[in-house]
Amino acid sequence: MKASPYAADYEAEIAVWPKPIQLTHPNGDVYLTLQLHPGYIEAKWYGHITASDVVTASKVYLALLQTYPCPDKLLNDKTNVTGDWSEANDWLEFEWLPQVIHAGLRCLSHIYSSNMFSRLSARDLYLRVTPRLQMQNFNDRNEGLYWLLTSLPPQLEQSA
Repeated sequence: MKASPYAADYEAEIAVWPKPIQLTHPNGDVYLTLQLHPGYIEAKWYGHITASDVVTASKVYLALLQTYPCPDKLLNDKTNVTGDWSEANDWLEFEWLPQVIHAGLRCLSHIYSSNMFSRLSARDLYLRVTPRLQMQNFNDRNEGLYWLLTSLPPQLEQSA
């Protein structure tokens, strides 16, 4: 097992994998649960989130991919969140994206929040990461999950 550069920062969280990982705000409120499902990992978000929350969660997710064999598909469900996290998008595009693709992520299904600021942040991220990462935004979780489970990674589409 290869240690991730982020593993030291999130050692306790990563050590429980594949048990679900919960990230919390200082007040104890859970803002993210990472859970392994057959064929994909789900990132389920809750409450008001910030760019800092998104960066922290993305580091933990990256460390999981770098440390363990994991599915190459992520269901990023932000249905139940509020907040503008667009300040994280520069970091996600230039720091996180090359590393997470190298670690094996191929498909990202993002489920929109009804919150306008969160939706705008997700739309901005989509424009930044495609086509390097196969990503789609959805209003409905079931539609997003169906797309995720039936989509082929880009290199497989080219050879199919």
